[in-house]
Amino acid sequence: MSGIYEHIHFKRETVIRERRRNPFPPPKFEGNKSEHAQTLTEQLHRAKQLAATKETPGYDNRILLKLNIREGFEPASFESIAGIQIVSQENKEIVLLFTTELALTEFEKRLATYGSTGDVTRKELIEATRAFDLWTEEDRLGKVLEREGLPSAETFILDVELWPLENRQERDSMLSAFREWATDTDFIILDTISNNYLTIARLKCAKVNYKNLFHYRDVRTIDLPPRYTLEYSLLNTDITDIPEPETPPLDAPRVAILDSGLNSGHPLVQAAVGDRRSYINGLGPEDKTGHGTAVAGIALYGDIQEALANKTFTPHFWILSGRILDDQNEYSEKFIENQVEQAVREFHSDYDCKIFNLSIGDALRPYSGGKAGTFPMTLDNLSHELGVLFIVSAGNILKSEIIENLKANIDYPDYLFNNSSILEPANAMNALTVGSIARYDKSRTSARYINDPAYQPLAQINSVSPFSRLGHGISGCIKPEIVAYGGNLSHDARTNSLSEHGLGELTLNHSYTDGKLFSEKLGTSFSAPHLTHLAGRLLANIGHDSVLLLRSLIVGHAKNEMLNFPKEIKDDDKLRMAGYGKIDEEHLYRSGEEVVVLYAVDKIEDDKNHFYEIPLPSEFFNGRRKREVTITLSYFAPARNTRVNYRGMRMFYKFIKGTTLEQAVRMFDKETPKDQYKNIPEFGTLNRNINAESRSNGTVQSSTWTIKQPDKKSKYFIVITRNDHPWGKRFSRDKEEYVLTIILRDREQTEANLYSKIAEMIKQRVRGRSTVK
Repeated sequence: MSGIYEHIHFKRETVIRERRRNPFPPPKFEGNKSEHAQTLTEQLHRAKQLAATKETPGYDNRILLKLNIREGFEPASFESIAGIQIVSQENKEIVLLFTTELALTEFEKRLATYGSTGDVTRKELIEATRAFDLWTEEDRLGKVLEREGLPSAETFILDVELWPLENRQERDSMLSAFREWATDTDFIILDTISNNYLTIARLKCAKVNYKNLFHYRDVRTIDLPPRYTLEYSLLNTDITDIPEPETPPLDAPRVAILDSGLNSGHPLVQAAVGDRRSYINGLGPEDKTGHGTAVAGIALYGDIQEALANKTFTPHFWILSGRILDDQNEYSEKFIENQVEQAVREFHSDYDCKIFNLSIGDALRPYSGGKAGTFPMTLDNLSHELGVLFIVSAGNILKSEIIENLKANIDYPDYLFNNSSILEPANAMNALTVGSIARYDKSRTSARYINDPAYQPLAQINSVSPFSRLGHGISGCIKPEIVAYGGNLSHDARTNSLSEHGLGELTLNHSYTDGKLFSEKLGTSFSAPHLTHLAGRLLANIGHDSVLLLRSLIVGHAKNEMLNFPKEIKDDDKLRMAGYGKIDEEHLYRSGEEVVVLYAVDKIEDDKNHFYEIPLPSEFFNGRRKREVTITLSYFAPARNTRVNYRGMRMFYKFIKGTTLEQAVRMFDKETPKDQYKNIPEFGTLNRNINAESRSNGTVQSSTWTIKQPDKKSKYFIVITRNDHPWGKRFSRDKEEYVLTIILRDREQTEANLYSKIAEMIKQRVRGRSTVK
């Protein structure tokens, strides 16, 4: 490579156009209007009677109704009737409403008129309603409680989620009334969370009275609390000849490890520790289990084995430690959401910390679709509010589960696709989720018995680890987005047992006073800090403090081609296993002449389009050779699990080919007649590694195009569009930030001087030509 250069910052064209919408007309009602009105009236009367006789009233005298509505109908339309308030949309068809007696009387009048004449104001509300009911005991039963059943103890802890009211006065009144009722009913409230997207109480109760919770009007769900467990192995290595690391610069970034604490006296850590805090009452910031120190070691130095070989340990940033796990690596009686939020807000306020590593997972809550839990939603909203990046481990499959699969002749990787989905909070949409791949394939036992064929690795080098969990994430988004080294397992065919020694990641030992500075650990918990290390170095190197840029650069440099997949694995399953892939670090921090990274940081309003013309020199079009264009869009969206569309604000991009900027604008302009440009195809769909539908489900979206013979007469454009859900408008900013990165690769033309030519093109570009009237 000739030359190492800073990535190129460029700007969009000045033209902005309103997005062209393609509304779908509501389907025509095909049923008998009179019968439909009669059925709804009877159901409404029954629901009112049950509410009066079976339910415990909430904080006010409104009735909570469950509506079954036609899929695709906008629930907010019901709020056109005074006295009706949307509380939640549980799935595509179930909506919860708070309704006053006056509102119900008005609705009944409309039903009567509709049944007799077939015509009434806002009749679409009646036609979209299929059934009325109450929120039942079965509806309130949480997934984990349903699956696991009640604990055997006479007293136990439950998490009781109340309806997430946006109005603070209403929310405070609801929680206050619930506290009073809970005390009178002999429940003990241990902790609460109350904000505009979540109200939940953790309480201790007895078998004799827990059923009362299922009839309290303001209860949304009842479930068992999370179980944050961590599985890993240790193998200490005694190494004494270690160079003393230098202290990072005072203005270096801060990276936080939210884990089991940190033993800051470790010789390789002490120079880079900025602060340690404990967020568990009665416990200090020290690490009793070794997990937090091991995670911090990889986050600080990345590949520790390479650092040992080079005898060079260079901290590029400061480490902050927030202890959120107890001496058993589990939660306390307090909500972990509260502990994490307090740590994030404090470290962000006190140190401008923007990167947070979370190597934890809720073993009770593998995410297999549907509603997101409270923890990922908390992370998503903190990301959107504060502009911080969470890096989260995907979670591990237990060794006992792997052995059971092997006994049943379900081999690797087949068992990965059987009930092995990522653990919450790894499904947080705004976070970067990290799965694991294998660095080694020979265990200590197989190395000792080199001629014994009984010891076989489950995964090959650079294959997805045998314990790593798979996506998808919320709304089908790509999860995990990234994979990094986290370990492997070896199978003993004679004893049907698994071995891990010699197959994990080298990191720091928290019990360093015994003279053993290093340990070996296994799991996605130790894949995540590899990515945290890259993010921290990027923040220290690129001279821009937007974590959206970090996220876009990281995903844009991920490649599935760097991994080993079994031949029978399909492309869609590769996305589930490894997301966008492993990071190619060669040009992550700096561009070269043959690999050029461009980035734009901008803000966009709802229902608007932004346009970018990719600056491609004429040399890029010469000859029949392999060229690549990788386009990545990154943004943060507010989130609510009371809506089917979890993210309140969406952005998309489309890569198109055209002759002029004017033509590109006309394709997407609201004023352009609809019949001129219908379903505008994206450029090069046959040469694209990830289709638009798959990538656009998430808040970081990336695709790579391989171009062998570019069209010299055409120009290439990227169109970015923002489209808010109606309910999400009040949670989103007028102008939301995004980052667009473009990576251009032309490795086969060694004298392309691509960087120099693109930099000159951008410098000489006359922005006035971009104005379209």
